[in-house]
Amino acid sequence: MTAPTRDHILDAAARVFAEHGFRGSTTRRIADAADVNEVTLFRLFGSKDALLGEAIRTRVYERDILQLPDTPGDARAELTIWAAAEYAHLLTHRRSIRQGMSELVERPELCRCMAQGPRGGYTRLRQYLSRLVEMGRASKDASPLNAAAMLLGALFADAMGRDMIPDALPPARQIPAVYVNLTLNAIGYAATPAPARRKPAGTRAKRGA
Repeated sequence: MTAPTRDHILDAAARVFAEHGFRGSTTRRIADAADVNEVTLFRLFGSKDALLGEAIRTRVYERDILQLPDTPGDARAELTIWAAAEYAHLLTHRRSIRQGMSELVERPELCRCMAQGPRGGYTRLRQYLSRLVEMGRASKDASPLNAAAMLLGALFADAMGRDMIPDALPPARQIPAVYVNLTLNAIGYAATPAPARRKPAGTRAKRGA
């Protein structure tokens, strides 16, 4: 057997979880996948729950999220690059994510670690869309909160459902641009700020205005 490391075992545990879920991810299966003995698992992690909890959190949900610019430039291009990274992550880990969702009723404690990655992405996306509104490059009535939820929800639903209902979804080569375009259209995005409306000539501002 190879010399065990925490990272090596966590990688193995995440793979086993993606295939078998929490109940089926026995310490024997994880030990075999990591090429270590079960005693090593308990020595390093204490329990199966602790091992799988750390594996799910660090290998699936915690991640470096691609940053969006503080000041939007070409929003269509910037958001497409950002959404592509989010979508790729969802596709890579869709089996683990499905397993995690199926475990929530029995193991509600998983909800906290499952929400970390999506919450971070949602916060950054909402801030970016809010900046577009502040800059006059989206409708002043646009809701960044709802628009961010719409884009992330579309990416999530596509990634989770593409292998089940591919005919009901846009062609894969168009993802994520199609969802970015729908989101920007929904908030009234303009590549440049709308020109300020001038007051008609000869009018005067009211006193006290």
